[in-house]
Amino acid sequence: MKLEHYILGLLIINPSTGYDIKKHLDTEGRFTRRRAPLSQIYNTLKRMLENELVTFVEEKREGKPDLKIYSITSEGRKYLIDFLRSPVKLAFRHNESSIMFRIRYAFLVDVEVIIQQIQDELAYRQKQISMFRHRDRTIESTNLSPDEVTYAQMINDELHIYGATAMDLYVNYLKEILTFFQNHQKS
Repeated sequence: MKLEHYILGLLIINPSTGYDIKKHLDTEGRFTRRRAPLSQIYNTLKRMLENELVTFVEEKREGKPDLKIYSITSEGRKYLIDFLRSPVKLAFRHNESSIMFRIRYAFLVDVEVIIQQIQDELAYRQKQISMFRHRDRTIESTNLSPDEVTYAQMINDELHIYGATAMDLYVNYLKEILTFFQNHQKS
């Protein structure tokens, strides 16, 4: 998912400065997208201005640099909604999926759209679990001593438990949020 989608999502709710966007990415946003340096945010905003996805007004401040307050344009809104309606690109690692972003802004699309996207993501994750959960994870080594192999295997097994637990939590959340949207669809 591109940084511009994330920025448009923030701007559809409230106009913001580049600094406000950075602050959001460093706090609440760090759970849905990796952090971005301020220079990347401003370069992205510049490109978005050129593509007429955002606009800004300057707020004069005495003794301080002027503030640029960015807002989404109608073209930016259309661009964001088109992205939200597009099929989810299934990422091998669940934490690289755009589904949580899409869920956050599901109020902008028909409920059937987000339901289908969640179902697609859920089916993909369940397929991954069936393919990889019970794979042979035996460590074989010609370089390690038998004790080191045993210890390395124990560590590997613990990491597998962690990964499996994280995936199960993610899948259970997808099921819960799917039910939420299905119930919303009926009301």
